[in-house]
Amino acid sequence: MADSRTLLSVGLDVGTTTTQIVFSRIYLKNIAPSSQVPRIGINDRDILYQSQIYLTPLATRDRVDIRGLEEIVQREYQRAGHAPSQVETGAVIVTGEIAKKENAAEILQALGKYAGEFVVTVAGPRLEAQMAGRGSGAAAYSREHYARVTNVDIGGGTANSAVFELGNTLAAAAMNVGGHIIEIDQSTMHIRHIAEPARKIIQHHNLPIRVGERVELGPLREFCNVMAELVVELIEGRESQLGHQVMLTPPMSVSGHNTKLFISGGVGHYFYHPLENVTLESVTTHDDIGPLFGLALRENKTLQYMEAVEPPETIRATVIGASSQTVTLSGSTIWAEKQILPIKNVPVVRPNLGTTANIPDAISDAMARMEIDASRENAAIALDIHGALDFAQLQNLAKGLSEYAARELPNERALILILGRDYAQSLGQAIKSFSPHRALLSIDQVGLDEGDYIDIGLPMLDGRVVPLSVKTLIFYR
Repeated sequence: MADSRTLLSVGLDVGTTTTQIVFSRIYLKNIAPSSQVPRIGINDRDILYQSQIYLTPLATRDRVDIRGLEEIVQREYQRAGHAPSQVETGAVIVTGEIAKKENAAEILQALGKYAGEFVVTVAGPRLEAQMAGRGSGAAAYSREHYARVTNVDIGGGTANSAVFELGNTLAAAAMNVGGHIIEIDQSTMHIRHIAEPARKIIQHHNLPIRVGERVELGPLREFCNVMAELVVELIEGRESQLGHQVMLTPPMSVSGHNTKLFISGGVGHYFYHPLENVTLESVTTHDDIGPLFGLALRENKTLQYMEAVEPPETIRATVIGASSQTVTLSGSTIWAEKQILPIKNVPVVRPNLGTTANIPDAISDAMARMEIDASRENAAIALDIHGALDFAQLQNLAKGLSEYAARELPNERALILILGRDYAQSLGQAIKSFSPHRALLSIDQVGLDEGDYIDIGLPMLDGRVVPLSVKTLIFYR
């Protein structure tokens, strides 16, 4: 019986300013002691190949050049020496201002065909924050140093913050500030474009920055200083009147104040490596304000009191997280029928199964709450099981789930169950005794929230585990 194997993983990050690709090797191994039930876990990760950093191709101000993106991906696959059919996991992510483009969803559809059998396609600021914090090394640092660490990933269009402790994410949030929300034609020093969040900041502070007009260093410095203060709010979980206008999520429930600080992303590079000669020409070297924003963060009085640690990865943090940190594994006592896998973009509901709940009605209520028509689309049912289940309780739960499936699901639709505790296989067996012909997927050791989406891949290691990823699918438009 196989106890180890490797996966080839890809990360494709299409961001506000740049597009990158990374290939990783992920090592799976039985990490449980020999006397215990096998527990397959991710034992190690290696970065195999990193692409050059491309400017994200745009067809118009509001549309991404899909064909240009495809050409980038094809070129980098060839350089890396891999074929899409070899890739087993990873992520295609759309981040920052790109998630606002008219054809943002088309990016995921177009690039999915280059990304193998089981690759997550995601867009969502909180997940991006977690990916970046894992890719930068902040999560690993928090585990290895028994420290609480805040990672702030700042790119062209968004700043994403996540707090980590012992390798786990405590909170995450995102804000619509970044180094490319003002675009400048360096040849003339005229403002080429002002994104909507930048417009709000300019109006709030009455700054002399207007499209088509020449700009001076002073107003740009003031603008970047305001963005730096907004990042402080993001870190601390606060929200001013202006901050409320540029937040993409609710503030973090756990403050990053008095934690170790990692700053990643393109702007993060300039935080740790500021320009020596600050002139209008030098700070607009990328036709934007990224270098000046990095300097403003470095000079911010509040951030100077935090202990800043330079991460192993800055500009590549998100794409490395996408390549090596999105996949997890189910428990090894599962019920998985291969013919219904892989499945992608399955919404999650969490029915309230109290001690006196009518199980079919509770699940139907949860589906209605999330506006899911279970007769027409897949949905995963996350089951909260507190404490141990005896035989009678397990049978009652299985009977209720079977009754729900018979009442609400077409015969050909699978019943998909996600459990936090190790009951997936025994519950699957019990359900099959009530509904022998119902397609069934029951997996455990996975925690989900209502509103999450889940991707589940083909069984591996003799069918004992399935790879999966929990995600959000949020486009801002």
